[in-house]
Amino acid sequence: MEFSKIIEKGLALGISEIEIYAESSVSNNIKLLKGKVETYNLSNLRAITIRGLYNGKMAVVSTENVSEEAVEALLHQLIENSKVLTAPEKEFIFAGGAKYEAVESLKADYDNYSFEQKVELLKEMEARALAGDARIRQVGHCNFTEAKQRVEIINSKGVNLVSEDSYMALVIGVVAADEAGNTSVGYAGDYNTKFEAIDKDKILKEALDNALFTLGAGSPLTGEYEVVLKSDVATEILQAFSSVFSGEAAMKKMSILVDKLGTKVFGENITIVDDPFYPKALDKSAFDGEAVPTKTKKLVENGIFNTFMHNQKTANFFGCESTGNGGKCGKGVRPNNLVLLPGTETKEEIIKQIKHGIYITDVAGLHAGLNPISGAFNVQSSGALIENGEIVKPITLFVTSGNFFEMFNEVTHIGNDIEDRFLGVAAPTIAVKKLMISGK
Repeated sequence: MEFSKIIEKGLALGISEIEIYAESSVSNNIKLLKGKVETYNLSNLRAITIRGLYNGKMAVVSTENVSEEAVEALLHQLIENSKVLTAPEKEFIFAGGAKYEAVESLKADYDNYSFEQKVELLKEMEARALAGDARIRQVGHCNFTEAKQRVEIINSKGVNLVSEDSYMALVIGVVAADEAGNTSVGYAGDYNTKFEAIDKDKILKEALDNALFTLGAGSPLTGEYEVVLKSDVATEILQAFSSVFSGEAAMKKMSILVDKLGTKVFGENITIVDDPFYPKALDKSAFDGEAVPTKTKKLVENGIFNTFMHNQKTANFFGCESTGNGGKCGKGVRPNNLVLLPGTETKEEIIKQIKHGIYITDVAGLHAGLNPISGAFNVQSSGALIENGEIVKPITLFVTSGNFFEMFNEVTHIGNDIEDRFLGVAAPTIAVKKLMISGK
């Protein structure tokens, strides 16, 4: 059924404002194991979400069936759902006429390559990984994924927007073992839009280095240490605590940053931006899930907290404008590209300045071991001991404990190693004055 007809039918039923969020996606995944294709999965999804104002209440319904009969029933369901809503916050459908930044869509070239060529790529990666070091005993994960997504937002107030993106990803995971029977694993991958540009050498080096780095590792002594967080780990922590910058969390009193606008919350060397057009980000978007134009903003600048990320509902609650961070149909607040801005030092230069500390290369169970309101976290970690600026031995099976807000007030060094291509959140390597390490 045509989207314009759905809108007409909804208005005729008494829905005063109506919006359609249509999404379609196609993804293929090839998994190789021991030189043979283990799985080949094809996923094809097409769905629409309709939201509408009926007697001042916004209801939302979704379907994958766009037949006339199904849509008719769905619109009646939307009306019935609106009658039982009691939330006091006002919700909005965005009006047309806004100016949007020009954003080039991601267009991957994977259709130019055959299934056999993609399998050969995986076979090459698996063979090179096994030949890369005698201690690499198995390639347990060797995947090629290609994905394409189209989003359309059409509403009764003049909005008619389309975005299309496609990309591919190559990921490999290896298992290493030594003569003593110690084992470790290492993963690495690359997102790209050009098949020939996939950085095979970088993926292999990172996967092998990650596996071999902690092979035969022991546990550190319990105590407070100066800590260097690898860029991957710093990114995971920033992502895990991203909700502290959400206007929805603030509206629900679930962010410690409530009432802290304009005040210093982090160290002066910390600037965190939400930038939908960040050059190294793969996903760039001119509009959010409510059709509101996106924009770049410094959430934290030199340690000063400037703004929450808002959708239309939370912006209205706080008496400000939406920052273009609305989720699909206004459900939630999401970052576009959340980035801790990099410094000038390399990872190696940072490590050389640490006299007695720990380099953390991997964390596990992060979301289970944190409190996004208080900022506290306790996570299982692995990495290496640093003595006089040198990595001296691998360590594992220890717990890193700290507080997100305190940690970002004690960052002593910020690296320059933002990923060249990332999705969603990015941070460089950072050094922290002290964190609690629980080992032996």
